Amino acid sequence: MEHKLIAYYEQTLDAPEQQEVEQWIAESAEHKKTYEDTIRIWENSRINPAYKLFNKELAWQKLQQQLEENPLVNTKKAKVISLNWRKGWAVAASITALVVLFLFINNPRPEQFTAQKEQRTIILKDESKVTLYEEASLMVAKAFNKKTRTVTLKGNAYFDIAKNAAKPFIIHNNDMDVEVLGTSFTIQQGVGFNTVFVHSGKVKATLADKSVIATANQKIVKDNRNNQLRVLPFNNTINEALHTQLIKIKDMRVDSLAQMLEGLYNIELQLAPGIESKKVTSTYLIHSETPDQIVENIALMINASWIKKDHNQYLISK
Repeated sequence: MEHKLIAYYEQTLDAPEQQEVEQWIAESAEHKKTYEDTIRIWENSRINPAYKLFNKELAWQKLQQQLEENPLVNTKKAKVISLNWRKGWAVAASITALVVLFLFINNPRPEQFTAQKEQRTIILKDESKVTLYEEASLMVAKAFNKKTRTVTLKGNAYFDIAKNAAKPFIIHNNDMDVEVLGTSFTIQQGVGFNTVFVHSGKVKATLADKSVIATANQKIVKDNRNNQLRVLPFNNTINEALHTQLIKIKDMRVDSLAQMLEGLYNIELQLAPGIESKKVTSTYLIHSETPDQIVENIALMINASWIKKDHNQYLISK
């Protein structure tokens, strides 16, 4: 009967068979429920990709065997058909569930984490801690913590990596790979540059066939225009801004702010005489506000003008 119910649902029966199924469904509420349950599980088996690896015919055979082991009693035919059908289907469903569970355990999918409008902190299986900043996402490889610890990052994030010399921690960061054993660092992905700020330990970055190594208070800068890697020092006074993803200043001299922006965005900000000592108060969002927007805002606050001389060179003047 199970094949006929599905064939009826798929509209592959001839007119007499279709009428026979419709009459059977209409005989009782139990028959109707049996039909609905059958079609629901049939549809799930087509939607869930794990079911595609399961031989449905095996389930039907198990079901048929169950029905044969429980012969029908003629005097209560309609009722027994329903009960045996449901019992048989339970056997098939149980087998399917076990197969799906086996496939899930032995073929785990990559884990993916996303931060929406606020930061999100994740503790990975190796006890490493990752803080995803707004709109960032992290995909953890299926084989994470076996031979290596591999993840893929989109956006900005802070990493505090658990030490394990036998299992390198590898971050696919656009087309640059970052490899560490145990350290803490922040990755900033921008239009012009990708930057790895190393807070402790040692980090190796690889781009094509070139690798560079940076230690604490150094940053690895990848220029997205020419695909070059550089290692530069940075002042740890920007660590708070990196951690909060906010540049929050009050009555700060423009020259001090310029140094902070140069460290964070890998730009060169020139100030005309008389501009350096002016003070500003403002808050900027690192992940969403560009250097162009920030420099323009500074110029407006001090009643000055600004120009962009090159892709990463700016000048504020009177």
